[in-house]
Amino acid sequence: MTKLALIGADVLGASIVLALRKARPGRFDVTAAAADPDSLKLLTKMGAADRSVDGARRAVEDAEVVVLDTPLIHTRDLLEALGPVLDRGVVVTDTGPVKAPVIRWAREFLPRGVHFVAGRPVPLVDLGGLEDASADALAGAEYCVVTEAGSDRDAVSTVVSLAEVCGAHPFFLDAGEHDTYSAAMGALPTVIAASLMETASSSNSWAEMSRLASGHFREMTRLSDRDPEESHAASMINPDDLVHWIDQVIAGLYRYRNQIAEGGDELFGSFINAWEQRARWQARAVHPDDVRTEGRQGSGEAMAEMMFGTLLVDRYRKMTGRSRKQWEYFRKG
Repeated sequence: MTKLALIGADVLGASIVLALRKARPGRFDVTAAAADPDSLKLLTKMGAADRSVDGARRAVEDAEVVVLDTPLIHTRDLLEALGPVLDRGVVVTDTGPVKAPVIRWAREFLPRGVHFVAGRPVPLVDLGGLEDASADALAGAEYCVVTEAGSDRDAVSTVVSLAEVCGAHPFFLDAGEHDTYSAAMGALPTVIAASLMETASSSNSWAEMSRLASGHFREMTRLSDRDPEESHAASMINPDDLVHWIDQVIAGLYRYRNQIAEGGDELFGSFINAWEQRARWQARAVHPDDVRTEGRQGSGEAMAEMMFGTLLVDRYRKMTGRSRKQWEYFRKG
């Protein structure tokens, strides 16, 4: 039986444990620790922990795998506190949205023989609080496995196996790749939604305009109703990469602005391209060769291939092979 410590009580960590227990009944003994007693009670009630204890240091006693499911602001202190009490051979992983600083802290505070492999499941559907955790929440999801030159092969295999047992697809990245992609796919949409909401509501005619707000406006601004504290924290996790992507959006909007002002067919072509790219993404037909130089890998994939071999990495890179008709635009009429 594998002894697993879950530090923190959030939806991703709970979903990982529930998936492991569904797929491998009786194979995992789970001890949980978290700051919120009510969350710990809910973890135990839903079957995501066998027991809860006071303090992370107690939770990791005799643990073989440790899953950190906590906000970034607590991760550094946790790694510093846990380093002296973790047994040699323990595999530590996490679930957070940024990796470079966490890997630095792991190098600083975890002793030799304790292996840190950064991880991050990316569910296909929005998950709210702990009550949304389920054994199937990660089925079909991408599960980022963030490798580096010093990663222990067996420890990486442990995290890969964890992802696969959850029904997710391991996706090899290095920390820089992960963090810039995460900024674009995670924090950027919230900033865009907030900007649109502020832009519209700052008009002197907002009282009248608001009565014409369509479902499209509601959907586009939905993320602006997130807790402002959460939105601020998410934006400041990785500000340099987020600023880069905001600049890209500004440039894209200015291109659309010029195309609208000038008229002609370029605007129609831009809308076709956006339509097709979204359809490709929804059909899971986005292939690395579409956007990279022929044969070029991301550095995380290259590291994984060096450690595991080409066949294993190719297996994780395969697309679903859905019909091209699902993403290629044909003009009506």
